[in-house]
Amino acid sequence: MLYIFLIPIIGLVVAFFINKIFPKAQFRGYDVMPFFFLSACGLITLHMNKPSFLPYGFLCYFVLVIVVSLNDAIRNKNISLGKTVRKLWDYLPACTVFWYIGLLLMLVL
Repeated sequence: MLYIFLIPIIGLVVAFFINKIFPKAQFRGYDVMPFFFLSACGLITLHMNKPSFLPYGFLCYFVLVIVVSLNDAIRNKNISLGKTVRKLWDYLPACTVFWYIGLLLMLVL
């Protein structure tokens, strides 16, 4: 039960250190946050004895990112594939944070 709260806190600390160590990098500290929140969400579903579809959801998101990026890059030949993947990856931390908060509410209720 303690790991459910500890893992996201560790993720925030790691994100803070990444931002301090690499201040001018193209990636930011919040780019690693989904890995910490996904593992915490998996622990919540194990604690609630509910089936966990997190690995399949993450795989589906990753496949959709690649498909959408390739589709946009082929359709609009001047759009960079890296920028498109980056734009879609930026939505993943927000999604995992909301998923984590929702599962915490389900755990409490």
